[in-house]
Amino acid sequence: MRKMILTFIAAVILLSSCSLSPSVEIEPKLYMVAMGIGYDKTESIRPLDCTKGDMNAITEQIRLMVGGMMDYEIVTYSDEEDGFTLRVSSSQDPQEKVIPVLGDPVDEILKSFSDEADENDLVIFYYAGHGEDVTGDLVYHYRYGTNDYESLSVRDLNDDILSKIKGRKLLILDSCYSGNFIEEGDLEPTHSYDGKGNLESFDLFSSIRLSFEALNSDAPAKPESYVLSAASDVQSSYENKTLGHGYFTYALLSYLGYDTESETATYDARFTNDVITVQGLYEGIVENFPFKEEYKNSTPSITPSRYDMVLFDFR
Repeated sequence: MRKMILTFIAAVILLSSCSLSPSVEIEPKLYMVAMGIGYDKTESIRPLDCTKGDMNAITEQIRLMVGGMMDYEIVTYSDEEDGFTLRVSSSQDPQEKVIPVLGDPVDEILKSFSDEADENDLVIFYYAGHGEDVTGDLVYHYRYGTNDYESLSVRDLNDDILSKIKGRKLLILDSCYSGNFIEEGDLEPTHSYDGKGNLESFDLFSSIRLSFEALNSDAPAKPESYVLSAASDVQSSYENKTLGHGYFTYALLSYLGYDTESETATYDARFTNDVITVQGLYEGIVENFPFKEEYKNSTPSITPSRYDMVLFDFR
């Protein structure tokens, strides 16, 4: 079953690839894996109400934004009524192909991307679900009607999967303790937390000063992957039934122009002739974060680096 799924996904990616002559500049392509796990088919894990909606909303919004600008492959993965299901769509074939999943194909999906992604391509990994206590490992798979589940560790994700994928890589994690996935960068973190994990201070001046210092220094290499997390390594992430989303993903969607009132993907004209970068995305999340008091308990975090990375170029 695992080989069949891998073969199918690889075939979809290959069929959507264009053969261009060496003299033609190859446009970047988006490869995206989005997971939204609700845990409503197991009694051993607390169910989540908004994760599947978060996954659907973010993929719809990004699909709308990049459509006509760059080719894309989007794979979603969630626990549906009859089992875990993969939904595959592409710019060449926007109609979703639905594949029921009996095993655990997530690592194979990402590894198939490693065979296809080019250095100019953009690879986005989005996750909405539980993070294990303390470690933050992603609880992304379980067996229906049992207490068995599988989690993906920081080391496995970074060393075994992401390090083998070429291109620009961004992880967006809406889960508890997701700050564990943020590796040390070339800047000191500008957030500090109290003993309970609540945000104590954010030194904006220090962040700006370090950025200016970078102009006159021999800066080290860029991070292997950039991470945007819903919380620090000692915080939980929260969802809100009234909002219909997790706080973090709600802020992300709001910044990107998604209409959270009608739950509709829309194009925001303010991005015309502009670019969206990792730092810009992070600042947009912070700016749009609902209920500022909750920000102290669940503080979005970013890979600390003096470098930024362009995600989408609308110029």
